[in-house]
Amino acid sequence: MAKKNVQENTPKIQDEQLSDILLIVDKKEGVVLAVSEIDSKGKAKTVPADEKHQNDFLKIDYSSNIVTNFLSNYWNQAKDPTRFQLFRLNFEKFKENLKTLKEIAKSKKTPATEQFCEKQEINPENIINNSINKKNENFMAKQEQTTTQTANAQKPRYNESMINWDELKKFGLSRDYLQEKGLLDTMLKGYKTNALVPISMNFGPAVLRCDSRLSFQQSAAGPVVLAMHGIRKEPDLGKPFFGHIFSEEDKKNLRETGNMGRVIELKNRSGEYVPSFVSIDKLTNEVVSMKAEGVFIPDEIRGIKLNDYEKNELKEGRAIYLEDMISDKGKEFNAHIQINADRRSYEFIFNNDSFFNSQTIGGVKLTDKQLEDLNSGVAIFVEDMERKDGEKFSSFIKLDDASGRPVYTRYNPDSPEGNREIYVPKEMGGVTLTPDDREQLREGKPVFIENMTNRKGEEYSSFVKLDLVTGRPQYSKTIDGFTERPEFKIPADIWGVTLSATQRATLQDGKAVLVKGMTGFDGNSFDSYVKVNFNQGKLDYYNENPDLKKNVSMRNVISKKQDENQGEEKKKSRKVA
Repeated sequence: MAKKNVQENTPKIQDEQLSDILLIVDKKEGVVLAVSEIDSKGKAKTVPADEKHQNDFLKIDYSSNIVTNFLSNYWNQAKDPTRFQLFRLNFEKFKENLKTLKEIAKSKKTPATEQFCEKQEINPENIINNSINKKNENFMAKQEQTTTQTANAQKPRYNESMINWDELKKFGLSRDYLQEKGLLDTMLKGYKTNALVPISMNFGPAVLRCDSRLSFQQSAAGPVVLAMHGIRKEPDLGKPFFGHIFSEEDKKNLRETGNMGRVIELKNRSGEYVPSFVSIDKLTNEVVSMKAEGVFIPDEIRGIKLNDYEKNELKEGRAIYLEDMISDKGKEFNAHIQINADRRSYEFIFNNDSFFNSQTIGGVKLTDKQLEDLNSGVAIFVEDMERKDGEKFSSFIKLDDASGRPVYTRYNPDSPEGNREIYVPKEMGGVTLTPDDREQLREGKPVFIENMTNRKGEEYSSFVKLDLVTGRPQYSKTIDGFTERPEFKIPADIWGVTLSATQRATLQDGKAVLVKGMTGFDGNSFDSYVKVNFNQGKLDYYNENPDLKKNVSMRNVISKKQDENQGEEKKKSRKVA
């Protein structure tokens, strides 16, 4: 006799109305499981997802609150939710999709698995955020039933076909890159990226590299264009902002909290004055604004019901203080709440001296010493943190002086610029590095790493070395100019000077040569040592011979050259005599 799918204390749903089953993919064990039973505490029992156990599969009505509560409880109680993936599937289609599910369990990424995940996966992160605890459940339910205007704001503002992806390549960007970094959806909704993105622009004689927040914007001519919000040294509060002149109090509020603290009238492009919030982009120091009518004030924030006075204070741009709110991890916390124009919503403002007193970062609990160092403005190093997608990472962390938020870097920001302390990872692309590999990387030398795996699940091998300034890894298909060099053709002429056969042979051999009488853009003549940079496929120019050892001074070189010249003159005089 087959066992019951649901316990007696679980409300029954008529079988004829049920057609879906709930499947769990365990990526660590590489197996596919089916939910067979849910108990009153929201815990699930599972069976192997195969034909032998299909009679035990629990058929589910997803409109039932019981199912919603189970999903929330299940993922809240999971110690490692990133280990699992949840899928809903029609029972009749189980057999034909079993192969795809097994490929997902083995972390294989194919067009079929990606399409399946897109259609059938239940996002655990959304479930966690929507069911933190009983105190917060009512608020989360109301959030799902907001106005049509708020719901529409979450839909993409721009269609992907409106984007000229070929143009974005000029900035070192692509659709795959933006999607891989989790930035594409945000940009298509018309928002700025929540992180700085490295941009590279080649103007021929000059190359510009910078970090910027990115967004898509509708241009006056019609096409959707890329907007780059570069980093400013400080906010420009000294000139009018859409017709508003900042008072001293405005400037003080913006510098201290990032928000102006009141609603003001700003002049739009049509000449009309519109009530608006004003804030500072804390990543770029850009002054930003949003229409006051566009802000949504919820009835509850983190389980705390707002009264009419508190709602009005937020609408006017002023901060309110709430106690005993519930964090994503179920812990109580206190903070000021204020509307932030850059976020287009409310934000939490914490006291910098207490924000990290009982916090974990990336799932790692900080020690008392680390907390003390952070609050003292000293950088700390934290290992094995976890990103939202489950990826492990380690980083140096220091609090930003202006915002009090943690800043993550691969190098120790407290170490001197000429002698940076960098973080050498334990593994790269899923490959564990040997102690020798890590030591080579620490010294800035290249190592060859085989069978790494990228985010698409594709295997690749590459030479890798770390930038000793930023700590960022650099990849190359060659041995970085040592044992295997990319082809580089020595030019016949350099800056108007025709190279001799000897000079070209010397350059090809990797040695420097002195080239005299070259002509610059200004028409002036100059001399320089020239050497091939085989790694980058170009010529490098030096004022001094780069092949000389550091302990050999130019005085010795000049003296030797003078002796050689004198010797040649003596030989000539003997021949004449």
